[in-house]
Amino acid sequence: MVNYKNSKMLGYLFVIPLCIFVTVFMVYPIIFNVQNSFYDWNGIAADKIFIGIQNYIELLKDPVFKTVLKNFLLFAVLTVGVQSILGILIANLFRKKFFGRDISKAVIFMPAVLSSVIIGQIFFRIMDPNIGYLNAFFNAVGLDFLAGSWLSDPKTAFFVIIIINIWQWTGYSVTLYYGAMMGISNDLYEAAKIDGASGFQILTRITVPLVRGTTYNLTIIGVIGALKQYDLVSVMTGGGPANSTQTFATYMYEAAFTNFRQGYACTIAVVMFVIAMIITVIQLRLYNSKSIY
Repeated sequence: MVNYKNSKMLGYLFVIPLCIFVTVFMVYPIIFNVQNSFYDWNGIAADKIFIGIQNYIELLKDPVFKTVLKNFLLFAVLTVGVQSILGILIANLFRKKFFGRDISKAVIFMPAVLSSVIIGQIFFRIMDPNIGYLNAFFNAVGLDFLAGSWLSDPKTAFFVIIIINIWQWTGYSVTLYYGAMMGISNDLYEAAKIDGASGFQILTRITVPLVRGTTYNLTIIGVIGALKQYDLVSVMTGGGPANSTQTFATYMYEAAFTNFRQGYACTIAVVMFVIAMIITVIQLRLYNSKSIY
């Protein structure tokens, strides 16, 4: 006969380590950041000066933080949009058999498995305005007018980072879309062809609606990735020039470890947490909605 009381206690014993892990590495840091966001603290001294919501007021008035918000929205919209479009088009191409298809899949997916730091270093060498290989190539072939200050111009630097991010993660989108398309019955495509549907109509009226669940998942992943973007920006521009490429993560790091304003950095972290919570709530609501499937 099973002793249900002992079974229940055994269940608690299995859950306790996970609860301790979550409390120490997730709950405590959140409480720590929220608490310190109300203080003026350099992160080193034992003394903290309570200033209430002054950090939040300053953050709302901070012009750099407005740039951070703009960059977050720009990064999320462009990367998610372009990667989704390219992912669907390339995955749809891979549905057809052709010579070198498997090799092409591997080549397109390869950047997604590389470290963002390595990719950032490579493209920094390519696009550096002074010693970059791209400008050197343009000068060597007589196309000097195409050479530019790619990473030192506030108007182009962030767009360069967005393009590199799209290049890196498009292969990941292709892989997910391709897997979703393999689950679509060929009977639907055959019926559409018999009815006289064009390739574009088949793509937009059959394929795209049936992979909308994948589109939703990639959107959530892309938005979260935009929120915590750090590697590429840190390696290639460091948040410059003139703070034009600052993101939440780079600006928080700068506030904490360059300017030694730990309280202000905690305030940025709290705002990131709130945005992430809003995204999570939307995510859960969509997951519970059958309309995306």
